[in-house]
Amino acid sequence: MNRSSLIFLCASAAAVLCACNENKVDLRPVRSEFIKVYEVSENKTVDNIQVPFEGVVDGKIHVLTNVPLEWKYLVDQTETGTDWLQIKSVEEVEPGHIVVTYDAASILPLNSIDRRSGRLSFSCPAQSLGKFLPIRQGYDCKFVEDYSSEPGECVTITGDQTYITKEYPSFSSDYYDYISFNAWAETTNEFLSKNITLDVTVSGGKFYETGLTTFRVNVPLGTGPDENNLKYLLLVGLDQHMSAETKFTFSTANDDEVYVHIDNFSAYKVTEAEMGYLFDDEALEGDEEVDWI
Repeated sequence: MNRSSLIFLCASAAAVLCACNENKVDLRPVRSEFIKVYEVSENKTVDNIQVPFEGVVDGKIHVLTNVPLEWKYLVDQTETGTDWLQIKSVEEVEPGHIVVTYDAASILPLNSIDRRSGRLSFSCPAQSLGKFLPIRQGYDCKFVEDYSSEPGECVTITGDQTYITKEYPSFSSDYYDYISFNAWAETTNEFLSKNITLDVTVSGGKFYETGLTTFRVNVPLGTGPDENNLKYLLLVGLDQHMSAETKFTFSTANDDEVYVHIDNFSAYKVTEAEMGYLFDDEALEGDEEVDWI
C-alpha cells in the first residue's frame, strides 16, 4: 500500500468516527421529578427572588412540583438583624402547587440600599432532589464616600458651583451598576424652596441606561442625610464598564440663595437578574437632553 492510499484510509476512518460521535445519543435517564419556582407566570421560572427596596406585603412565590417537599428558610445576620423578611405561610393550594407568602420590610429607612439576603430551600430527600432559592434585597456596596472625617460635614454647592468626584481606582477592576447619594437643600428664601434640582453627569466611562450622560433629581428641603433624601441612579448601557477615569459631576441651576448638600456617595455592583426600575418620575416636557428621576 502506497503512502497516498494509507493517508486516504486514515482520513476516511476519522470521518466515520466523527460521524458516529455526532450521532451518538445521550442514554442517561431524564428525571421525571421536578421542582420549579416562579413569581408571576409559570412560563417564566426564577432562580432567585429580588425584593424591591420599598419592601413587600403579602409577596408570593409559587412552587410547582410532583414530589412531596420539605422546606426551610435561613436569613443572613446583618446589622439590621434577621427579621427583615417574614415567611407568613407555606400552603399547598392544589396538588403540586405550593404558595409561599411573605412580608419584607423596606430597606430605605435604613438610609441604605446595601444587600441583605436569605435562603429558602425545598427538598425531597427520598428522591435526592432539592431547590435552593436565594432571596435578596439591596445590592453589593463596593465603597462609600462620605466626604468628611467629621460627622455632619458634606459637599455644598450653589447655582454657580459644581462638585466633581475624584478618580476611584476600584472602578477599573469591577463592574458597577448603581450609584447612590444623599441630597438635601436649604434656603432662607421661601419662594425658592420648591422645584430644587440637582444634575448628576457621568464622564470617562459608562452612560446611563438611556445612553445620555446626565440625570436630574428633585432635591427636598432638609437638615441632613436621611431616608427622604436618599437618591440612587441606574447605570447600565452600551456595554460599557466604568474605569479609573470615571467621574461624576454634581451641579445645580438653582439660585445662589439655595444650598444643595451632598453626602454618602456610594457605588453598587449588581447582576443582570437583579436589575429593576428604581424611580418612575415623569420627564419634564421640552427637555430631551436630561433624564429625570
